[in-house]
Amino acid sequence: MLKLRLNTFTKIVGLILMLLIPIIGLYWFSNRTSLQIVSDEVEKSMYKDLSFFAAQTDGIAQQLSKSGLVISEDINVRALEFIEIATLYEQTYEKLRIDDKLKLLIASSTWDTTLSIYAPDTRTFVSSNSSLQYDYDLIHNNFSRVWRYTDDVAPYFRKQPRFVRYITEPFDAPVDKATLIVEMSFPVTELNKALDRFKEGGKGDPFFISPEGDVIGTHNANRELQQELIGRMDLQTLTEHPFTRFELAGSEYAVSCVLLPELGMYLVDYIPIQDVVRPITLNSYLFYGSIFFLLIGSTIAAYFLYTNVQVPIRELVRGVRKIKRGEYPTLRTFHPGNEFHFLLVSFNDMARQIEQLIQNVYMETIRSRDANLKQLQSQINPHFLYNCFTLIRSLTRLGEKETVMELALHLSKYYRYTTRSERHTAELREELDLVSSYLAIQAIKVQDLTYEMDIPESMRELEIPRLILQPLVENAVLHGIEPVGCGMIRVTGSRNDRYNVLTVTDDGIGVTEEQLAGLLQQLSMPLTEDKGCALWNTRQRMQLQFGADAGLRIIRPSEGGLTIELYWPNKADSAVA
Repeated sequence: MLKLRLNTFTKIVGLILMLLIPIIGLYWFSNRTSLQIVSDEVEKSMYKDLSFFAAQTDGIAQQLSKSGLVISEDINVRALEFIEIATLYEQTYEKLRIDDKLKLLIASSTWDTTLSIYAPDTRTFVSSNSSLQYDYDLIHNNFSRVWRYTDDVAPYFRKQPRFVRYITEPFDAPVDKATLIVEMSFPVTELNKALDRFKEGGKGDPFFISPEGDVIGTHNANRELQQELIGRMDLQTLTEHPFTRFELAGSEYAVSCVLLPELGMYLVDYIPIQDVVRPITLNSYLFYGSIFFLLIGSTIAAYFLYTNVQVPIRELVRGVRKIKRGEYPTLRTFHPGNEFHFLLVSFNDMARQIEQLIQNVYMETIRSRDANLKQLQSQINPHFLYNCFTLIRSLTRLGEKETVMELALHLSKYYRYTTRSERHTAELREELDLVSSYLAIQAIKVQDLTYEMDIPESMRELEIPRLILQPLVENAVLHGIEPVGCGMIRVTGSRNDRYNVLTVTDDGIGVTEEQLAGLLQQLSMPLTEDKGCALWNTRQRMQLQFGADAGLRIIRPSEGGLTIELYWPNKADSAVA
């Protein structure tokens, strides 16, 4: 698996994000917790206030019910059942006393209450509202022993719905069998006023609702929203939970419901959660807005960092990679005055200097190689010349004039070739001519020396280092043939897809395994004064000319003698100039 590599710019941006994300996450969690706590506290407070208001309203209705019960048990009121036997004065006096008591009870009530008393047997009717007339059908239609919401009211009340309740004597007697009927009533507007006062202290929109669906709300209530809530809520379920949440008109609302046992009504209030938590929401918007502008600023800063730091660093990295590949580029420069501008300019200067130094070293290497080649050739040529002078001296003593002349001819050809130093290489055919002259000279010295050369015509045009074959042939003569006094030397050539090969073979004395190991070891070690230099020099020249793929091999044939092979790459473009 590849290892992900991050540059400095990516790491810095990642670090900023790593620091920013936890802050946003912590704030989001804190904000969510705050919203939840505030919402819960608001719901608890709403339910508490609603319960208090419901208890207060139900208490007033309960007090009114007690007032009616007290009136029904009053001795003067009970006397209405027998008032027909009294004189007119006594009847009038009793009615005035009852009227005073009714007004006293009404004065103690906070609502606009109406109390009426009717004795069916004596057809006597007394009411706190002197404008009312007894209406049996109206009483019969609205009769209820508990508070009842009705819009069937006397004309005096201008068709305003009211709550009514009746007490009879006897207590459980039906309306047509009762001897005394006490009617208590109050207008719905009293509940409307109470709701208006309660609404002033909060953010909700409370309303009363009966199990039958009759709704009593504030004067400025949102009727459409109330109807949407009424259509979705279940009063029985709502009273079992202090508060419930509903999605109304696309917003979330907290809804509370309290039962008023006395009135038989449900008090419902609902408030939008977003209005309650608006300050927290505004703070969160401010925070997220700050984060947004911080991100914009960070983006600008990141872009500035990228263009002023990351791009120059990337350019420097690209330049270093090219230098590793052996290229010496000229980098683009950015933002004059920036520190990286100085680095890029310095890098370009350094690259040019390195390229110049490498060119200098390369030329020095070429010159050193040429000097080395000349030095190697100077080591080979005197060695052969010493041997020739020794041979001429010996032949002269013997009086071999013709042989001396032949030797001098071959020697002149040999040195005519070797003294041409304007080129370091020669065609293989020229080297073969040189080797032929050399072997002819050696054949004069060794009477039974024979030789042959078998080189393909396709190889004779190849360029090889000058005087590369002569040392090998000389070693074959001196160390292979001369010790036994006779033998043959073969010079052959071959080539394949990879290499050109020249082989020098003799059938002389050969070498042992130990001697062969010593020769191979000598080839791999630096030249010293206490060992021969022909094979080492030849191998060094081959590698200097053709590179590390060229070289020299020593082979010990099973039939005796020794074989030396020169090999170099067959491709023309692999040669070192």
